[in-house]
Amino acid sequence: MPIQVTCPGCLKRFTVADKHAGKQGPCPSCKKTITIPKLEDQVVIHEQPSGPVDSKGRSVLKTFRRQDSKFSPLMALSALGVVVVACLVAFLLKGFVATASVVPAVLVMCGAAAVLGPFVAAGGYMFLRDDELEPYRGAQLWLRAAACGVGFALAWLLFAFILSRLTTPEDVKSGLQLWQLLIPLAVMFMVGLLSAYASLELDPASAVMLFALFFIFTGLLRLLMGLSFLPGLVLGG
Repeated sequence: MPIQVTCPGCLKRFTVADKHAGKQGPCPSCKKTITIPKLEDQVVIHEQPSGPVDSKGRSVLKTFRRQDSKFSPLMALSALGVVVVACLVAFLLKGFVATASVVPAVLVMCGAAAVLGPFVAAGGYMFLRDDELEPYRGAQLWLRAAACGVGFALAWLLFAFILSRLTTPEDVKSGLQLWQLLIPLAVMFMVGLLSAYASLELDPASAVMLFALFFIFTGLLRLLMGLSFLPGLVLGG
């Protein structure tokens, strides 16, 4: 690369080829003999970032992709263990919940949601979090996942409450039309989205995906209990 040279006599600035590094020669302007700097003696001036910077001199107005791994084996094993136990418990409760009235069945689902929510939230957060933000870890992550899980359980409770205001238990048992589920489902997903967004600081799309994962999982647990995927949803009815 060319070497920048400034003549100490006339202060004329010019460039020479790097093959002349360390050699002497006349200034092209004043003819005074000067010494060309060696390559290792050159001072490299870096562009200074504009605006506020952090302790490492990086602009805080720019984002930098994190290099930390998303995958945590301990968290993954914890989430997997809870999923397996939940499926086993759901299967064992099949006879009881299937013959119970609507209210006990809903309470069972809300309790399951409160227990499973934090683990689903923490596990999903590993893959859905923003790479350019500092991730939550340890106790801070589990506290936020617990708050998210409470919000997910509240979403199920609100779904059941709104459904009970719009329909009767007999309607739910006989089967509802899909349009009758739209309002409680919309409220349910809005609460789930806000819970994931506020507690884990996920972007709206990732927050919806996280709650959708939880929603599908709890729906599958209902199937293991001998119930429909969603209260009042009767396929083919």
